[in-house]
Amino acid sequence: MTKKTGKEIEIKRIDRRDYTGLLTGVSDLLEQARHAAARSVNQILTATYWEIGRRIVDFEQQGARRAEYGVNLLQRLAKDLSARFGRGFGYSNLNLFRQFYLTYYDHRPILQ
Repeated sequence: MTKKTGKEIEIKRIDRRDYTGLLTGVSDLLEQARHAAARSVNQILTATYWEIGRRIVDFEQQGARRAEYGVNLLQRLAKDLSARFGRGFGYSNLNLFRQFYLTYYDHRPILQ
């Protein structure tokens, strides 16, 4: 018998003597949880990167599409963020965050 909860995780009834069924059920549950966690993390990171781009544009450009001194700000911010958080915050990525915001700034907010 299979029962669904409100969170899309299936709860399967298994025979007490069926270890293979227990192992399969626990493995399936863990896989579902991992996939749900990955989706949540991806949604949060997408919203975070959009917000970083918005803050860069607001600080550096005061809402304009281009700024005169953007390279210097992004280089400094990349150096400081990389020292604090490690890889993933170099100049190229920060520029991509800014472009991501500029591409989608006039659309509805990114929702989780």
